[in-house]
Amino acid sequence: MKIVPLSEAKARLSHYAQACAHEPVVITVNGKPAFELVPLSEEDDLIDRLLADHPRFRSELEERLAKPALSADEALRALKMKAPRPRGRKRRV
Repeated sequence: MKIVPLSEAKARLSHYAQACAHEPVVITVNGKPAFELVPLSEEDDLIDRLLADHPRFRSELEERLAKPALSADEALRALKMKAPRPRGRKRRV
């Protein structure tokens, strides 16, 4: 088992992301264990895990699914309406 301070884990996240597949990697915050990096296997379903472990995710997902679906054209129009207009440089005369 590796025990790593958060600052080191942030600096070498790719390394520890690979290492957690071979041994547990526990991350500490202020010297106390805070969480463990756990790799997802091919059998893991991220949506099922989020639904089981995060009630807020479930309620937000149900809320979104209750809304009527948009066609691709409607979604594109909605995105264009919300997009900020690019600011051009003013030309000096």
